[in-house]
Amino acid sequence: MYQRTREKIYQFKTMTMSLLTTWIRVNLLPHGSTVLVIVASLFMAACSDDDDKFSADVEKAVGTYLVEDTAEWGDVESYTITIKKSSAGGPHVEITNFGDIMYVPIKATITGKVFNIPAQTFSETSMTITISGEGGFEEDGTLGFQYIIEVDNGSILEHECVAVKQTN
Repeated sequence: MYQRTREKIYQFKTMTMSLLTTWIRVNLLPHGSTVLVIVASLFMAACSDDDDKFSADVEKAVGTYLVEDTAEWGDVESYTITIKKSSAGGPHVEITNFGDIMYVPIKATITGKVFNIPAQTFSETSMTITISGEGGFEEDGTLGFQYIIEVDNGSILEHECVAVKQTN
């Protein structure tokens, strides 16, 4: 039995794609439970929990930060933001009080030391803005990032920020 299984595995590895289809039809389909086990095994392997590889990065980033935000024209403003885990899981986080102007959370991702704010559009009755940005975490946990606000009138406002973690 062992030798026969070994021969089938060898045959399976050396077949071309067109022969593979025939081999599956002849050898596996008559054994319905075998097909179910193989398909279930492949499905379970493909559905590994990817959230685990991001959880440590997100855990380190979660907390309240004191931000020093420098606008391109030189004005400096200080405010606090809070980074929390997103219900989307994985590398996704939400930032409250972003730019000291947003009343809804901004979505961001954290992968290793890389911080990314994908473009997000917000509309009010008088204007529409799109916010995006990127940055990274330093060894001491400080977050440095840049973001831009694109206003529907064509204005582009650039900001450079340094955020120091205050609490977890």
